Amino acid sequence: MQFDPDNKVVKLCAQGMQAEAEGKTDVAHSLFQQAWDIAENDFEAFTAAHYLARNQKDPKDVLKWNVVALKRANTIKDDSMKAHYPSLYLNVGKSYETLNDLKEANIYYQLAADHSTFLPPGKYGDMIRMGIGEALKRTGTTKFSNDILDDLISKWCEQKELRPLSLILPAYISNLGTENDLNKLTSALSYLSVTRYLDEELQRIVDELVV
Repeated sequence: MQFDPDNKVVKLCAQGMQAEAEGKTDVAHSLFQQAWDIAENDFEAFTAAHYLARNQKDPKDVLKWNVVALKRANTIKDDSMKAHYPSLYLNVGKSYETLNDLKEANIYYQLAADHSTFLPPGKYGDMIRMGIGEALKRTGTTKFSNDILDDLISKWCEQKELRPLSLILPAYISNLGTENDLNKLTSALSYLSVTRYLDEELQRIVDELVV
């Protein structure tokens, strides 16, 4: 479903965003609440709840409205809604992370990563993908979240080592922490390992990563 700029709920949310940009947080909150109060269908309620979550003072209320937005989205049977799920899951995950529930946060970050294929190309999609990747690293569950691989890539860039970069970078850049992404990265590292192309020190590091 597409956002209709003439929809009364969308108009109120747009006004709220403008007020928020001007630093008028209370005005923005009031406009978002009005949008929720007049919502007549699940799409309008999903939209209003998404914005209501933005400027809640209590982190528990942020979680509440992000969950409401997700639940309302789940009731909308339209393929165009798929593109919203990465950010919806990301928002719920961030709410749990803020409340120091890292286990629950990671569950939603993984869901965000699993749905990232539905993101559109362009800056918005890139921003959400980056947010998901960083979130998974913060919650400490990605196999390659440590600095070892980052340091290797930095060294190869400095030394202009195109061969290992060409093998690793595609899988590294697209890695959001899903099982499929990690398998691709592991496969790339394994292939680099068996080529025995690297010097002794770097070879040892790569070998240890794929064990």
